[in-house]
Amino acid sequence: MNIALSTLVLVILLIPGFLFRRFYYSGEFSKEYFKQNFSDLILPSLILSGIINTFCYSIVYVLGFRSDAIPAISTLLSGTTDSNSVSQAINTLFLELYPGLSYFLFAGLTGAFAGLLGKYFIRTYKLDRRYKLFRFQNEWHYLFSGEILDFPDIHSSAKATQLTFVDALVNTSEGSVIYSGILSSYVLSSSTGIDRIYLSDARRRYLKNDDKKDLERYYDMPGDFFVIFAGQIINLHITYYSI
Repeated sequence: MNIALSTLVLVILLIPGFLFRRFYYSGEFSKEYFKQNFSDLILPSLILSGIINTFCYSIVYVLGFRSDAIPAISTLLSGTTDSNSVSQAINTLFLELYPGLSYFLFAGLTGAFAGLLGKYFIRTYKLDRRYKLFRFQNEWHYLFSGEILDFPDIHSSAKATQLTFVDALVNTSEGSVIYSGILSSYVLSSSTGIDRIYLSDARRRYLKNDDKKDLERYYDMPGDFFVIFAGQIINLHITYYSI
């Protein structure tokens, strides 16, 4: 019972750290939040939760908040086998239920807001493009968006508004085919990095027709989107155009 209580209390205390990471790794970078190794999620969340809880409790303490819930939580986390101490700690938490819930709500919202603020700051000032320390692991976003051009080791710069044109070499039963079009969207995979890409204004040509004229080589493909799955792609050629 004590182990279960200690685990429950620990999970509640970790919520601010979980929320920070969930909102920091959001949108195009949400894949990073879902780690295959559970320890990769727990350790950073533990550190972040400690920082956030210290910050939040300092604020409420300055504002005059006093509670016996902190000693009670410490008792439960200690894993003590003293039934009287455990019962007293639980009774204290019930008596401090509403102030405690209000605090944890405040800490959770602080964690979520801090995560969003941190991501906004890093993305707005392009810190992830300038320094590897702040770089997100979704390399496909940097490649497909053209932000990779702002990396220090690449002597170029990304445009404010640009269009990404993709040539995808695909192996088919009829031979190697190049599908070309404007990149509209893409979907990530948890195992292979990228699962599929969506092209608009797509057209195709067979490599065996390279000796023909341009008008004879290319075939325009009707439809709003053409979907290519990553397992079919041999390589990609990407071109950025300023609009």
